[in-house]
Amino acid sequence: MRGSDGKGLILCIDDEVDLLCDLAEELREAGYGVIEASTGAEALDQLEQVQPDLILCDISMPGMDGHELLQAVKAAGGSNSAAPFVFLTALAEREQIIEGKRLGADDYLVKPIDYDLMLATVETRLRQIRLWPRQTAIPLPWAASDRPEALAVLDLLAVGVILTDAARRVHFVNAMARGILQDTGALITEGALSAADDSENRKLGSWLQQIAQEGSDSGASPLALPCPDGARSLSLLGVPFQANGHAARIAIFLGDRQKPPLPRAETLSALYGLTPTEARIALLLASGDKPAAIATALGVSATTVAFHLRNIFEKTGADRQATLVGILFACPAISEASSLPVAEVNRTDRCGTE
Repeated sequence: MRGSDGKGLILCIDDEVDLLCDLAEELREAGYGVIEASTGAEALDQLEQVQPDLILCDISMPGMDGHELLQAVKAAGGSNSAAPFVFLTALAEREQIIEGKRLGADDYLVKPIDYDLMLATVETRLRQIRLWPRQTAIPLPWAASDRPEALAVLDLLAVGVILTDAARRVHFVNAMARGILQDTGALITEGALSAADDSENRKLGSWLQQIAQEGSDSGASPLALPCPDGARSLSLLGVPFQANGHAARIAIFLGDRQKPPLPRAETLSALYGLTPTEARIALLLASGDKPAAIATALGVSATTVAFHLRNIFEKTGADRQATLVGILFACPAISEASSLPVAEVNRTDRCGTE
């Protein structure tokens, strides 16, 4: 079931019948196939029969709400758990958005719905997922439908993970890697690994072949590949492993200096007693920002930043910036999918030295 021009199949869920009809009409006129559901339970029934390319779901619904439906879809695993999930909400509440991001939501649309924005969002999300195959392509024992938690754990990692083989076929891309690839436009084209140009492609192919041929004897093999824009490069670490009953696989751990594996602000608050602002400043510092840039980003004075830095050093036991950065990188980290933009930092604990 696809739109007339093959654009994709959208599952729309909303308990407001009129809005649901309007959503479906706009999508159909744009060439998409549409399935409608007015409750979370009805949506789950539909998902047992079809595999939509994107799910558009209201948050506030009687019975099973949008957050609960998202949890159920992710927990079920399979192809539908990899479909982009876009929430519709009448309340652009910070806490609600944070909760949805933590559960795995890909985007938000605020009511009343701007249909041009909705169509642009749907088009963009569908274009992004065509860069990599769905997670059900993983031919591994622990990827069975009764073990969806294995995939969920990989999505929590604060390092990008791509599972591939010597033929460059991509079998899995975790959440962190998807974010890196989306930002850089690098490495995956139509379900296969691909570098920026012919020369880099040959280098990538030789690297994968060498890892596959040497097997466990090769250990971990590093590679640096430039992004298509030439502005930065990605660091790759390839590790071979054997999946029972299948040819050798290769796990690629993906690093991007613009997405360092830092802990969440909440982690720093729990471990060291940092306030929300102190935690944010510490993370910005570890990301390479200078104190002056941090002051500008947070809309505070340099004196305020210096005050918070003194508190951070005292609470963490660091005696200099390099030590502090080392402490932060040593903290446990998970995917930053739910990290907050700078503008939303809680500033109620400013020292008042503006």
